[in-house]
Amino acid sequence: MITTLEGKLKAAVDLSKPNDEFWLLKIKLVYDGEPAGELSFNLNGYDHAEAEAVARNIHSNDYLMREIDEYLWGESD
Repeated sequence: MITTLEGKLKAAVDLSKPNDEFWLLKIKLVYDGEPAGELSFNLNGYDHAEAEAVARNIHSNDYLMREIDEYLWGESD
C-alpha cells in the first residue's frame, strides 16, 4: 500500500509476519518521486487487525512519524 505522509513525502508500506512472534512493518520512503530510504519495525504483541491498522495509519502514529523524521533529517529539538 502507498500512503502520503506529509507534502511530497510518501511511503510504500509492506506488512508481513515472518514468524509467530511479531509482525514486520517495512516502510520505503519516497520524496518528490525519489527514493529517500527504508525503515522497518517489529510489531510485537499485535494481532492482525492491530498491525494492519498501524500500517494503514502511519501518518497518524506519532512514534512512527518521529522515527521517520529523525531518519530523514536527524534528531531535532
